[in-house]
Amino acid sequence: MKVGGRDFDLTKQEVETRMMGEDPELIQKHMVKVNGQMFPPKQILGHVTGWERTSFTTMEAQRVLTRIGFVCTEARAGRIAQAGQFIMDTFRDSVQETMSDHGDAHFARGFSAAADITLRQIQKRLNDLRGQMKGAGLSQAEQTFYAHLDELESEIVADCDRYWRGSGVDWRPLMPTAKAAVRRPDETRS
Repeated sequence: MKVGGRDFDLTKQEVETRMMGEDPELIQKHMVKVNGQMFPPKQILGHVTGWERTSFTTMEAQRVLTRIGFVCTEARAGRIAQAGQFIMDTFRDSVQETMSDHGDAHFARGFSAAADITLRQIQKRLNDLRGQMKGAGLSQAEQTFYAHLDELESEIVADCDRYWRGSGVDWRPLMPTAKAAVRRPDETRS
């Protein structure tokens, strides 16, 4: 393929090999995951080819890297996805730790407690964002974050439902009940 009038014929594996040991530079808007690290696309293309970065655009770098098998994303979407993955990993680690530290009965209670903590935190953030929607509204990044959190909450619930299906265990956290003042018709206000 051609990039800025020059031939590019490296494979994904060759790019990964050439990027080993490289430290990622500051990501501005776009990023590409190589060897488990996120890099700006121009850093990758410039490093593996030796070309001056001013001789090609970010879009050209993305086009080339995508064609050979890399996934290029916007930094915001990637950071939101990373945050979601962190929450899921933390939740799963908490469940596994509880399971190994305690017996089955304790495990079910620990699992429910971990689910409660995780889901309450997500729900609190979603409620905060819903409140903002009623007021000034949400920026595009906040809308994306809201959608990702809402999806993440659904994924956690679905994963837990699948795990406990058929076990007879009700994993779902207990929801607090609101206490309401109930007056009898014969009571009067003082």
